[in-house]
Amino acid sequence: MDELVAAVHAALNATAVPRRPDEALLPARAPVVSRPLPVPPPPTADLGRVLARRRSAYAFGGAPDLRHLAALLHHGVGSAPRAGALPSLAAYVVTRGLDGLPGGVHLADLRPPAPGLVRVRSGDPTAYVADALDQPPFAARVPLWVALVADLEVVARRYPPRHYRTLHVDAGAALQNLLLVATALDLPVCPVMGYDDRAWARLLDLGEHSLVTVLVAVGGPPDRPG
Repeated sequence: MDELVAAVHAALNATAVPRRPDEALLPARAPVVSRPLPVPPPPTADLGRVLARRRSAYAFGGAPDLRHLAALLHHGVGSAPRAGALPSLAAYVVTRGLDGLPGGVHLADLRPPAPGLVRVRSGDPTAYVADALDQPPFAARVPLWVALVADLEVVARRYPPRHYRTLHVDAGAALQNLLLVATALDLPVCPVMGYDDRAWARLLDLGEHSLVTVLVAVGGPPDRPG
C-alpha cells in the first residue's frame, strides 16, 4: 500500500474504539474450493417503488437462499460502476451457514455470467464477528454479511494516491446497488460502519493493500423461517 494512503488510513482508524477479538475464535483457513452459485434472478420491481421502500433493517429473520445471494452479488455489487473499469472492489461473504453453503468466509467471483464463491475460512464466524463489531449483538442476529473490500494495489498502477477517495465512491456505488437489489428481493439489509478494520482484515485474510470499506448485514425474506 502506498505509504501516504497507509498513514492516512491508520490515522483515521486510530480515532475509533479498537476491537480485539481473540484469534482463537477465527474460523480455520480452508483449502481453496470454488463453487458456482445459481443463475441470479433479475430484479423486476418498479424502481420508484424500490427507492421509496428502501430502509435499513434491524430484524433479519431467516437466511437468504443461494439465488438471493447470487442476485445480490451479480446485480448489486457486480453491476456497479468503477473508476477506470478496474477490478478495484471485491466482495466477501461471511456466514454461519446457509442451505447449500457451509459457514465461513467466501470470496465472491463476480465475473459474468453468474457469480461464484471461493472458500477462504471454514467454520462459524459468529463469536469472532461479535467481538469485531461496535454493536456485538448484531452478530447473532445477522445470518450473512457482505464485506466490500477495496484493493489499493490494483488502482495504484494507474492512479495517484488521491484515488483513495475515488475507491470509496466506487464502494458507495456498489453499496447502493446492493441495497436496492436487496429491497427489490424483499431482503432486510443494513449497512454497518461500526467495526474494527484490523479485526475484519484478519477474518477475511486480506493482504496489506486491501481494506474493508463497508459491511452489509443481510437477512432472508419474511416468509423464510428463522
